[in-house]
Amino acid sequence: MKRLTVRIALGVLVLLAGILMLLEALHVPLFPAAWAVVSGAAGLTFGYVFVTERRSWWAAIPAGALLGVATATLMDLDQGGLAQWTRVPLLAGISVGFWAVYLRDHSHWWSLIPAGILLTLSIVSALPAAVGAAATGAIFLLGAALTFVLVAVAPAEAGRRWWAWFPAGALAISALAVLASAAQLLTVVNVLWPLAVIGAGAFLVWRAIRARHDQPDRQDSGAPVDHTSEGADQHAPM
Repeated sequence: MKRLTVRIALGVLVLLAGILMLLEALHVPLFPAAWAVVSGAAGLTFGYVFVTERRSWWAAIPAGALLGVATATLMDLDQGGLAQWTRVPLLAGISVGFWAVYLRDHSHWWSLIPAGILLTLSIVSALPAAVGAAATGAIFLLGAALTFVLVAVAPAEAGRRWWAWFPAGALAISALAVLASAAQLLTVVNVLWPLAVIGAGAFLVWRAIRARHDQPDRQDSGAPVDHTSEGADQHAPM
């Protein structure tokens, strides 16, 4: 009964969306917030499915997206002010949907990647133009690096993912390089890269030495001597 009610509600909302599209095509004036109402109602419907049915983890994604669209539509009505920030709630809403997927079930660790990237894009969209393109790019790269750090350390049923440290480190170094380039401090980059290579080499040497100490000595790994049979031979009658 619950699923039937949800399907009917979604069908009605799709029907209303079609009617609104037809009225717009016929240039019929609409209620300014009509699309916001339909999008918000659809988002709440998917949110209800996500909350009430544990297996329907996917419903959090359209729920967040549609609620973000509803918020952005309402903000777009204020052309003199809030309309310039419509991308912020849109991206943030989708991000919240992916965060909810992970919080519901940690086995869906992959959702952390779009969640972090979209949240970073939302923050970048809110930055004023005075920040500059270089600083904006550096902030995005840093946010992406933090996203992969979270992927590496976040708990999950399959264990932690060590591979995520590699893109995290590359993105963090790229963010520093962008900032250095913007500040015309290219000499910093010339120092950072050798230091990074030195650190990587030192890490590999340390891992090799540690692995060598952890392994048993090959000289002691031979077959054991059968002292029982040797003693028996000594006491055997001549």
